[in-house]
Amino acid sequence: MATRLWNKVILSTTLLITFAFLFNYCVGVPKDSATIRFYGDALGYYLYLPSAFIYHDLKSPEQLPTDKAIQSDIFIYADLLKSNRTPKGYALDQYTYGVALMESPFFFIAHAYEQIKGRTDNGYSLAYIYMIKVSSFVYAFLGLILVYFILKKYFDPTLSLAGTAVVFLGTNLFYFSLYQTGMAHVPLFFLYALLIFLTIKVHEKPSLIRFAVLGFVAGIIVLIRPTDMICLLIPLLYNAYSKETVKAKINLLRQNIPGIFFAAIAFLLPLVPQLLYWKAMTGSYVFYSYGTSQSFNWAHPKIIEGLFYGANGWLMYSPVMIFSVAGLFFLRYVKQWALVQWMIFPLYVYIIYSWYCYNYINGLGSRPMIHLYPLLAISLTAFIRVVSRAGIVVKTIFGALVLFFVAVNISFCIQQSKNILVSESSSLMYNEDILFRMHLNYNDLVLHDVMEEQPDTSKIVRLCTLSCEHYEDSLSTSYEHDTAAGSKYRYHKKDEEVLDILSVKYDKEKFRNAIWFKCSGRFMYPFPPSDWRKHSFILAIPNKIWKGCEIENKIGGWENDDERRLSYSKPGQWGEVSFFVKIPAGLNDGDVMKVYIWDLGRRDLYVDDVCLELYKSR
Repeated sequence: MATRLWNKVILSTTLLITFAFLFNYCVGVPKDSATIRFYGDALGYYLYLPSAFIYHDLKSPEQLPTDKAIQSDIFIYADLLKSNRTPKGYALDQYTYGVALMESPFFFIAHAYEQIKGRTDNGYSLAYIYMIKVSSFVYAFLGLILVYFILKKYFDPTLSLAGTAVVFLGTNLFYFSLYQTGMAHVPLFFLYALLIFLTIKVHEKPSLIRFAVLGFVAGIIVLIRPTDMICLLIPLLYNAYSKETVKAKINLLRQNIPGIFFAAIAFLLPLVPQLLYWKAMTGSYVFYSYGTSQSFNWAHPKIIEGLFYGANGWLMYSPVMIFSVAGLFFLRYVKQWALVQWMIFPLYVYIIYSWYCYNYINGLGSRPMIHLYPLLAISLTAFIRVVSRAGIVVKTIFGALVLFFVAVNISFCIQQSKNILVSESSSLMYNEDILFRMHLNYNDLVLHDVMEEQPDTSKIVRLCTLSCEHYEDSLSTSYEHDTAAGSKYRYHKKDEEVLDILSVKYDKEKFRNAIWFKCSGRFMYPFPPSDWRKHSFILAIPNKIWKGCEIENKIGGWENDDERRLSYSKPGQWGEVSFFVKIPAGLNDGDVMKVYIWDLGRRDLYVDDVCLELYKSR
C-alpha cells in the first residue's frame, strides 16, 4: 500500500511540475521567444528537411525564396552559411543530417497539415516549429519510459520511478525537453536509452533483428555526434565484471558472428547518406565541417570549469547528478554496468570538455552530459537504493537535498526562460544572488557583469572626482548638439570598436582613504541594438583589474524593477549607467586608470557626462 502511494506521489508531482512549467513558460509566450522559433543549432539541424523535401536543393541551403513568408531570422542564418564554403564553392551546413532524420516524421506531419489547410507550406511556419517542439516532448517521454524499464531490471518499481523522475526534474534534460527544443540532446538521450535497453535484450536473447537494430541505433548516435563513438563501449563492456562473465561475453560474440555482421552493416547504413552528401558538396567522403576555428584541445581539457563553474558548469545547473557520480562507488548492486560506467563517464567528460567551447553556449548547463543520463540513471538509482536502507536521519537529509536540488534546477529553468539568467555568461556569485528569485534590480545586473557586490550607498560617501568628460563646446564632427539640454553636446559613437574616454594616473594623496571607484555616464541608443555583441562600459588598470559593465540593459524603460532582464533595449531614451569597483591593493605611482567603451558590434551610441570618482566609508 505504501509503495503504491509513493509511486502516485512521484508520478503526480512530476506531471504537475512539468505541466505547470509547460503552460506558464512554454505555451502562449511572446512570438520572439526562443520557444516558438527556429534559431542557432536547432535551425542548423533542421535545415536539411525543408531544403530536401520542399525546395529540393541540398546544395544551396542558403538560397531561400523571398515570396514564401519565411521569417527574417531564417534569412539571417542562411546568410551565415555563405561564409562556410566548401572546396567546390557550395555553402555547407556544418551539422550532420542525424537530428533531421529523427525530426522527419514530425516534419512530414506538419507539412501534410499545411497542405491540407492550404497554407504556406514553407517549412518554417508555426506548424513546423510546433511539431519540432513536439518531437522533443516525444523523445524525452520515450527516453524516460525506457530509463524506467532499464532501472526496473535491477531495482524495485518505486526506486526505478524515483530515479527516472529525479533525472528528469533535477537536470537540464527538463529544460531542453520543454523549453529549448529542437536541439540534438533530447533525441540522443532517447537513443542512448534505447541502446542500453537493446544491449540488455541482446544479451538476454540474441537474435539477428536485435543485433541489427542495436547497430542501427548506434549508427544514428555516431551520425548525430561523431565524438559519441564511445557509445559502442556500452554493448562491448556490458556484463563484463569477472573472469566468468568475460568468458561468457566472448562465447556470446563467437556464437553470434552473423548477428555482429548484421549490426555492423546496420551501423553503417545511416552514415552512408552523410558521406555521399559530403562527397557531393566537398569532393571528399569525410569532411570536417566545423572549420579550423572550432576544434578540440586534447592537451588542455577544461574539466573543472566544465563540471563546476557558473558558466554552464554541469553540476552547477544539474546539482542532483552529484549523487549519480557518488553512485559510481555503489555499482556492486548492478555489477553488469560497473565497467561500462567507469570507462565511459571519465572518457566522455574528457572528450566534451576538450572542445574549444567547453561551456557549450546556447543552453542551460552542460548540454552534452544529457546524452549520458540513461546510463547515469543507473548509478543514481544505485545510490538512492543505498540511502533507502539507511536510518531515518540519513534518508531525511538525502530527501531534503534532492528536493532542494530539484527546486534549484526548476528555478534556473524559469529564470533562463525569463531572461534573468543567461547561464553561459553567469557566475557562482550571480547564481547565488538570484537563487529562487524571479525579478532583478539594478545591482543584480551590475553584479552579473562586474562580478562584484555593490556597496550600500548609505554607508559610503564621495571622496573626490578624479576626472569627468562632459563633451561640451567641441568642434569635432563626432560631437552633436543636444537640443533637449540647450548648450550641451554629446558624443555620437559609431563605427569604432573602442572609444577611449578618461585616463587618470594614480595619486597616492587622493587615494589615501578611498575604498571604491565609481564609474558613471549617460547613454542613449538611437536605434535598437540587434546584435548579441553589446556595448560595455569599461574600467581597467593594466595588470590589476578589468571590469566591464553592459550598457544596454541598464538604460530605463521599466515601470519598475520587476521588468528588468539581462537583455533589454529601449531606443531614444537617455539613462545613467554606474557601477562601483573596489580599489585593488598594490597600486603604484604611474598606474593608469582607464575608462572606455568597448563595442564589438560597431553600433551607434550617444555618450555624455562620463565620470570616474573615488568613494570612502562614512
